[in-house]
Amino acid sequence: MDTKKFIDIVRSRYSELLEREKKLPINIYRNIIATYFSYVKKPSFNILVEDYKLNYIFNESRVEKNISYEEILGLGDIYDYINLFDFKKDKFNIFTTSLILHMKLYSHCVGSEFGGKLRTSQAILFDSNIEVVDYLEAQKIFNSYISKSDEIFKPLDEGNLFEYIDNCIALDVNLIKLQPFADGNKRVFRSILNLLFKRINLPPVYIDVNERNIYKEALHKAMKTGNYDDIIEFYYKKMCDTIIYLDLYNSKLSEQSKNKVKLYYRKKD
Repeated sequence: MDTKKFIDIVRSRYSELLEREKKLPINIYRNIIATYFSYVKKPSFNILVEDYKLNYIFNESRVEKNISYEEILGLGDIYDYINLFDFKKDKFNIFTTSLILHMKLYSHCVGSEFGGKLRTSQAILFDSNIEVVDYLEAQKIFNSYISKSDEIFKPLDEGNLFEYIDNCIALDVNLIKLQPFADGNKRVFRSILNLLFKRINLPPVYIDVNERNIYKEALHKAMKTGNYDDIIEFYYKKMCDTIIYLDLYNSKLSEQSKNKVKLYYRKKD
């Protein structure tokens, strides 16, 4: 089935329910994702990434506060890296890949050597009362991922798509809570999550500025209680949003969106 036909079917089947309830039951999201994963001819990631970068960077620069122009350029570099990453040829490692993405995030900044360096002082999670482990413990835990990165892919070897997705989301939450870097943790680990989604041919997901509070509430709940249900449901919805509403079969943004994004790429005088 081609992507356009699939999107049209999903829209016709669920648009009325979505309009009424604002969101779908998680089992429907899973059905959409499973069908897309198994039966739909995927558009090339190459033709998605540039438009996605515009969407992602435009929203990310509003979801996360006080992001500089140089960091916006770094986010673009991160998605160029993800675009070129080939799981058949390139070795994925949670630790080293995170360091690479963090270096790229700050590669255009003054003092770019900050990128790829683990924190050496106490960190805090803004807008929360969540306790963060001290930097020595954070370094120890983060280093442990060097030897256990392959574990994330085991559910795929056993044909369990949803266990893989759930584990990837939980990994993202746990790494953000760990705060191994002094800054940029959410952006880096959301990028890691999108790279892991690429492994199963799912398009990258971004968080709209209007969803900022919903995302943070679900994220903080998972960090505080160890209950990942809300954040998993949030990401399942976002995966379907990306598949359905971005019209991936032609990968086009509205001119209004493109004009907005240009403001974030334009170098300041």
